[in-house]
Amino acid sequence: MAKASSSAHKQLPIRRKMYLLLAVCLIAMLAVGVIVHREVDASQRRAIEAERTQIEHLSVLEAINDYISDFRTVESEALAPMSPKALADIRTAAAEFDDKIKAATDRYQKVLVHDEFRLAFAKFQTQWAQYRRASNQVFQLAQAGKLNEAVKLYRGESNNKYTQANSTFGSLVFRSTEALIKEVEAKNKAARNRLLQIDGLIAAMIAVTLLCLIYVDTVILKPLTRLIRMSGNAVSGKEKLRLPWLSRGDEIGTLSRSLAKFQESTSSLVRNQKLATAKNTILQRALANEERLNNFQKTFRSMATHEFRTLLNVIDGHAQRLLSPRNEETDSSPRYTKIREAVAKLNSLIQNWLDAAQSASLDDPKFGKRAELSLVSLLEDVRGVGSDMFPNATITVQAAPELDTRMVGDSNVLFHAFINLISNATKYTMVAPAIDIGVSDAGDALRVVLRDNGTGIPEDELRDIFQMSFRSRSNAVLEDGSGVGLAVVHAAIEFHKGTIEVASQVGVGTTFTITLPKSPDIGEAA
Repeated sequence: MAKASSSAHKQLPIRRKMYLLLAVCLIAMLAVGVIVHREVDASQRRAIEAERTQIEHLSVLEAINDYISDFRTVESEALAPMSPKALADIRTAAAEFDDKIKAATDRYQKVLVHDEFRLAFAKFQTQWAQYRRASNQVFQLAQAGKLNEAVKLYRGESNNKYTQANSTFGSLVFRSTEALIKEVEAKNKAARNRLLQIDGLIAAMIAVTLLCLIYVDTVILKPLTRLIRMSGNAVSGKEKLRLPWLSRGDEIGTLSRSLAKFQESTSSLVRNQKLATAKNTILQRALANEERLNNFQKTFRSMATHEFRTLLNVIDGHAQRLLSPRNEETDSSPRYTKIREAVAKLNSLIQNWLDAAQSASLDDPKFGKRAELSLVSLLEDVRGVGSDMFPNATITVQAAPELDTRMVGDSNVLFHAFINLISNATKYTMVAPAIDIGVSDAGDALRVVLRDNGTGIPEDELRDIFQMSFRSRSNAVLEDGSGVGLAVVHAAIEFHKGTIEVASQVGVGTTFTITLPKSPDIGEAA
């Protein structure tokens, strides 16, 4: 009985040690929970603040873009014959837009977070002020009844100043959006780093748990094992020890069975936690990449569509007013009809781009309307529209009269591909643009050779010109752009199973050689 009492008395230190270990583990888990909670809360606050700033930044840019486009429309309305009261109303509307633009620019100065864009914005303000001086002269001439002089100034100096300011602002919008995307990526990277830190804390907690297990094994289980071995030797007299304590119903047996189950469960828990941590890391990275790509596509699609439709609305508004019965220039109707046709084609292009975005690429067989077309007739349409878009350019189309230029393809896709080539040629030239387009037979295909007298493309950049968002470093000072045009051309030619080659000499010009199959395997003709 004395020995039994002594054994029961020795159980108390074991309980205290177990309670102490449980307390240590609990404190460690609580500490990790508090740290994780604080990190998550801080990350959410930073994300909300960053999102608010980005939304406000983009909304101000969009407001300024709308106001300058609307102001240009108001200026054009002053060119039509009208009463003094109507003209005064137009001047009042212009003054209201001036106030809105002033308020929006002041607001933009407050939310501007990137110093690198201050110079670009200051350049836009200077160019806008120059345009406003020219537009004021247009209003004054219109008020004096000198509509012919007002129209000439509107199409000349006023249009040039507006184009410069609008181009600078468009570049600023693109660069701002790109910078915000990079900032979001940086914040995502920081968030991933914080997740890694949290994973480190979890790993540390696991390590503490393992240390506790080692302590239990060293300080508690081994003494108990020795006690059992000694007891077994005393009972059985055998040197080989058994572990009958696992089946005992007393407190030591219960504790031993609990510890054995705890070890087994902990090992499984460690494996599951490591697997869950690895899966969580992979999912977090995949989610971050998907969100970044989706945000970029949505931003690019919305900005590109908005810019196109803004310009289209201005052009269409001018055409409708000039075709109205109040217009006295009766011989100008054919030109305005061409403008309306160009607007329809550009709207079709926008719709095609949206369809292509939904279908993921031009390779989708549902994209495009294929039919028989005359390549020379299409190029003549391109020449006509290109001459209207770029009055200072000389564009010629040459083909032998007997040459059969019929082929199967999408006229809209090809039209806008060649318009992009002409636009690119007119942008990068130091002299009056001269563009020569030649068509010849190439067996089962038609060959189009387009030559210009532009600044040329350096040899080390030729392999990259058809990449999305690529812009020549040597020509960047001549013209702002998004670097999308030649990528669209390349996609359009590939869509028709054709090829495009480029040769260029700096200071002389560039030659594009395009080969288009007469009956490409792109689906049945409509």
